[in-house]
Amino acid sequence: MKKSKSIQYLVNEILRNYHLCDFCIGRLISNELDLKPSSNLGKKFNSKTKKSELRKCFICKNIFENFDQVVTHMIESSSSYQFSTFLIGSILKPSVSDNEDIIRSKFKLKGAVNIKNQINHEIGKKFARKTKSKLDTTNPEITLKINFKDNSCKIHSRSLFMYGRYTKRKRNLPQKQTPCKNCQGKGCFSCDFHGLENFNSVEGQIAKFVIGKFNSKQVKINWIGGEDKASLISGNGRPFFVKISEPRIRRLRIKKQNELNGIKLHDLRQIKNQPIDSVPFRSKVVVLVKSELPLQNNLLKKLLIVKNNPLVIKNQGERIVKKSIYDFKYKKLNSNTLKISMVVDGGVPLKSFIENSNVQPNVTELLQNRCTCVQFDFKQIDVMNSSFRN
Repeated sequence: MKKSKSIQYLVNEILRNYHLCDFCIGRLISNELDLKPSSNLGKKFNSKTKKSELRKCFICKNIFENFDQVVTHMIESSSSYQFSTFLIGSILKPSVSDNEDIIRSKFKLKGAVNIKNQINHEIGKKFARKTKSKLDTTNPEITLKINFKDNSCKIHSRSLFMYGRYTKRKRNLPQKQTPCKNCQGKGCFSCDFHGLENFNSVEGQIAKFVIGKFNSKQVKINWIGGEDKASLISGNGRPFFVKISEPRIRRLRIKKQNELNGIKLHDLRQIKNQPIDSVPFRSKVVVLVKSELPLQNNLLKKLLIVKNNPLVIKNQGERIVKKSIYDFKYKKLNSNTLKISMVVDGGVPLKSFIENSNVQPNVTELLQNRCTCVQFDFKQIDVMNSSFRN
């Protein structure tokens, strides 16, 4: 009882100097009473409510009274998004926090709930009820940012991730797409914010497909290995990961196999996250080689030493990487043409292994004959670590 009287005296002193709404009174005194802030709590101690209904609150300028309108705007803004969890953020005019600090300092009020936190909480409760969704402060599907300066609502949708494989049956189709010249892949009006110049590549075909399915702004593809534009990919296909930015559709059944222009997608599925580290893999490759001079049978046998010795690769900056070849076969097609079939670690530069000396040993040196890689096709690509499949 004594505590209530002292709080009533405190409220009367505050209201003698400043007009406050019930929400702001309830928030400022809630810690003193060990209660949750609420308009009902403020109303209990606000003896001037009926006399000053038309005056604006010194702190919030009556923001709390307009929450129904704010929530309606939020629902309209988020209507095209699929979501079951959300987070609220807000931007207030600097005067709101400044005025609250003035009262806290003058009347020595400590531990009161921050006004921005209470605004987010109150809006969140209403929005959750209206949309039948849940507040999630750790990993929300969408985040709504309410700007009370200009009465706008911006929405950020949490990224999604996918895993899949593709086979490629069309030559002269590059793996990677040229980025938009105007924005260098960042996304702009010229490229409709997807960041690509067009869709005439493996990356472009996958991006177009995924953007359409998830109604997203942009996708980023991480490849497990790469190939030449003339290469074909058969067997189980090349694995890849997709990060889908700003998706509006989140829950979607996608066929595991999808025919696109020149490629076929296999084993498509959503995953929780893509791997942070590189994924080790091995490839079964068939390489067509042309030699400058006629091939000598006695020298061809030297090629088999690559099965028992690591390939030493000198990359830029003289960084040395060691890789292995696990199976190696060759067939002489004519005097100047050789077909090589091998199973090799991912990351081996195949043209360099045939043509020049940053890979030791290499075919040109072993055959003592300048050789050229005409083309290489992938027959099988096996991931050695499948822990990403979640």
